Amino acid sequence: MFQIKIKVALFYLILCITLTISGCGGSSDSESTGDAAVKQSGGTEEVDLKGSSDFKKISDFCDAWNSLYNQNEAAINNSEYIIFELVAAGTDFISGVQYDLLNMENKNGRFEGDLMMAGFPGFLERSESKMSFGYDYIREEDGFAPTMKAGDRIVEEGSCDLGKETYQTETFTERNGEKIERIYSEYKRIKGGEMICLRTTGHSINAREEAELSNTCTYIKAGKDQYDFVIGKAAQGPTFEKLSFIDKDDLTKDEARQMLEAAGYQIEQSGGIANGTLFVD
Repeated sequence: MFQIKIKVALFYLILCITLTISGCGGSSDSESTGDAAVKQSGGTEEVDLKGSSDFKKISDFCDAWNSLYNQNEAAINNSEYIIFELVAAGTDFISGVQYDLLNMENKNGRFEGDLMMAGFPGFLERSESKMSFGYDYIREEDGFAPTMKAGDRIVEEGSCDLGKETYQTETFTERNGEKIERIYSEYKRIKGGEMICLRTTGHSINAREEAELSNTCTYIKAGKDQYDFVIGKAAQGPTFEKLSFIDKDDLTKDEARQMLEAAGYQIEQSGGIANGTLFVD
């Protein structure tokens, strides 16, 4: 058990480092958001949020997810199972803090500037409770991973609806006109404060820079003493078909399993948390 905890701790450390330098390969002389001027188009109209949601900005999604994760963290850490996908879910919100900094007064309009951690330009557009955000950039330097090479095109296209409490993002890396890495994620807070994540990753090369198609699709439903999950594997690569639940009121573990299997995924693991203990079906 001690060795397992060490492995989990190391994974957390690696994950934090990865997130911090996720923009590695950007311009070395790029200004941080704190130093760069933020270009605004509009941005003077007060936002009128309708509905009962307490979400006011993108990072509120991150806070809500982390709150639920923290309630279940002990069960995940103390488990005999090491399931990286249970920790990786939620990392899609990391960019959100950067976009929030482009519009710190939460105004309507379009805002542009250098993203704080990434160092390259991004944008945020807001109209009342709806926002879109992203970046489209060419790496200037190699990063630490095979999918981070100078000349690669890296893109994020995201949107969220604060009123409906939904968050969607798609990121990809393109090399020589072809996608070599792609992630599509959906998050939604549902009645009762639970949150659902459906996250699909696809790669066309492995860590040894060899051609290899691989996919992981992760479903998580997080709540109080609840962390239902389904993890599926496939070999479709970055061209995978998007799986979506965003228009549904709920998505149960059994429904998620059926969705993944219908899309060609082989279920690798499923389970949840009960009475403070993580179990695998």
